[in-house]
Amino acid sequence: MQELDELTRQLYSCVCFNKGEKPELEKLKPLFFGSGRLINNSGTEPQEYTVAQFSENVMKKISENVIEAFQEKEVASKTEVFGKVAHRFSTYEARFDEASPAPFAVGVNCIQFIQVDGKWLITSMAWDDETK
Repeated sequence: MQELDELTRQLYSCVCFNKGEKPELEKLKPLFFGSGRLINNSGTEPQEYTVAQFSENVMKKISENVIEAFQEKEVASKTEVFGKVAHRFSTYEARFDEASPAPFAVGVNCIQFIQVDGKWLITSMAWDDETK
């Protein structure tokens, strides 16, 4: 379970960055099996990305000044493991500034894992924000 906790911590760390910095998106790819799948299901239509497409999309939003900073942290989780497969419901809070008292979004990342040659990797992640 510690390996999955650490893998999840690394996942969050890759996408977080402060104003004037860039996220360490190049560190995402090694966390995933194959090309990975990331699915944002918080809008009206699901948006599906490979890790490379997700990274390109984030960097485009940064270059266009749509996003200047992003902080997301896990505030609760439930992980279930069966043999070499696992899934985690990871409740998150997202802020544009980590000093902000209230998050702009709270939701759940549903993360799927497999174990390959004794190492855990992420196969996919789908997320949804709470609605008011």
